[in-house]
Amino acid sequence: MDGDLVKTTNKLNDRVECLLTRQKLSGPTQRILIALAGVPGSGKTTISDALIRELKNNGILDVAVLPMDGFHYTRTTLSSFHDPDQAFRRRGAPFTFNAAALLDLVVLLKKTPVTTDDEPQTIIKAPGFDHARKDPIPDAIEISSRAKVVIIEGNYVLLDQEPWSRISTLVDDK
Repeated sequence: MDGDLVKTTNKLNDRVECLLTRQKLSGPTQRILIALAGVPGSGKTTISDALIRELKNNGILDVAVLPMDGFHYTRTTLSSFHDPDQAFRRRGAPFTFNAAALLDLVVLLKKTPVTTDDEPQTIIKAPGFDHARKDPIPDAIEISSRAKVVIIEGNYVLLDQEPWSRISTLVDDK
């Protein structure tokens, strides 16, 4: 890892450990949600992956990443937009994502308690994105009921525009 990535990862790791300490005192079944936003190519996935490695190296094993990419509208849905040509040309713009579905999932993550053992009936499923198919894949990501920390990453997870802006009110750190 380069020096800047190491520094960033260490700072984020310290912040997560503080949140986990606070969580143990206030409500150990409350999941910690962290939003990581940035422009395309800014390193969101690289930072998320590095942070998860660092947390796991420090014994924090129950972590997950929820990428926003799985919430792209399908190409079929974009074809049904009022102006499908514009929707396809601008795919990746905020209006080409199902922000309401992402918000619903963040609410579910917030209200679903963390368990000490894996409970298959409380696994939370999320869509992933298949770049070869150029479309989301339903239920491609499974977030364990034991996941104490979930990193929600994507271009617009902190966008100051409805309904995106409600995500920032649900996360514990950004």
